[in-house]
This record gives sequence, C-alpha cells and structure tokens, in this order.
Amino acid sequence: MKFKLLYSNFSKLLLKDYLYPIMLAFLIIFELMFGLLISGSSTIKFSVLVILNFFFALLMAMSFLKNDQRENRYFKQRIGSYPRYVIVQMLVLVSANVVTAIISGIFSFLISSSPINNATMILTLITTEILGTSIALLFKSQWGSHKYLAPIGLIIFILFALADSNNYILSYVNWILPPVNIVVETFQEQSGMSRLLPLALRQLIYAMVLLTVSGLFNKKSYRK
Repeated sequence: MKFKLLYSNFSKLLLKDYLYPIMLAFLIIFELMFGLLISGSSTIKFSVLVILNFFFALLMAMSFLKNDQRENRYFKQRIGSYPRYVIVQMLVLVSANVVTAIISGIFSFLISSSPINNATMILTLITTEILGTSIALLFKSQWGSHKYLAPIGLIIFILFALADSNNYILSYVNWILPPVNIVVETFQEQSGMSRLLPLALRQLIYAMVLLTVSGLFNKKSYRK
C-alpha cells in the first residue's frame, strides 16, 4: 500500500508543472532538427545524443529533488521508512530514465537493421541517464546544508564525466571517473555500437555505486 502511495506521489512530483514532458518534447525537437542538419555523420549524432541524455537526466533529477524537498516534508513523516522512501524514489527516476532513453533513441535517426546495435545504443543511453540521475542524488542533501559545496561538487563531477580520457594526468585515474566521455571517445574512434556494451555495463555499475552511496549519505537529512 505504501509502495503505491510513494510511487504515485513521486510520479506526480515528476510531472509537476509538466516539466518532464516539456523537457522531453524539447529533447525530441532538438534531436529531429539536429538529425536533419547533420544527416551523414552518425559519430557526431551519437556523441551529442549521449551528452544530451546525460544533462537531461541530471537536470530532471535536480528539479525532482528540489520539488521533493519543498513539498514532501510531512509526507516523509507519514511514510516513516527511509529505505522504502529512497528506493521508490530511485525507482521512479530510473523508470523515467528508461522511458527517456528509449524515446530519445527512436528519434535519433540512428536506428539500424541490427537488433543488437539498436539494443546496445538504447542500453548505453539508459545507463548514461541513470549515471546523470545518480550524480544528482549524490549531492541531494548538500543543497540544503552546504549550498556552496553542492554546486562545486556537482560541477567537478560533470567536468570529470566529460573530461578527455586521453589526458596524460587523467589516464591514471580513468577507472574512478564517470565514464560518459569514454563512451563518446570510444564510439568516435571505433564507430561500432557493439564496442559500447562493456562501457554501458561499466556506466551501470558506476551509477549503482553512486546510488548506494547517495542512499547512505542522505539518510541524515531524511527528516529535515
């Protein structure tokens, strides 16, 4: 019963002021226009698509968390269970990530005759979105208690996610950096969707670690 209540509450929060549908519509329009302008280069299209999905998920999650902090203060007391609350919250956001990635992939002009390539592309977009969401969740509690620390940490994570993985200094710590740009660079160098499957799984593992850390890290701020 509480699961349905939470899922319903978070779904309504996600759709509040039609922000998610509007953002999704703008994403689709941009993809269609970009696809018409850059008609021949799948390398450029997919690279832009990955980065767009990353920022879409990041901004969507930040907007969602802001609404949650503002409107669900007493709702949290009614639920009374932090694990249940945060798990359902993550589930709703990840569900939105999956929907966004599938729709984004369909309107990308990159659908091919190969089911494996199409599945790999969608999976890569899904894990990119989940990674963006997990980064937003990681700094959830900091927006209230450390208003300057949160944006600085967020910017650093974004810069590392998009940093050149071939950089001499960063090459030693690539394994601990968000692998968004590695996905882009790998596709640009090898131009094969099948090459992205290990990186998609790496992104998923990275995101799961961040989601777990954020769940533990944000527990103290649950009743604030």
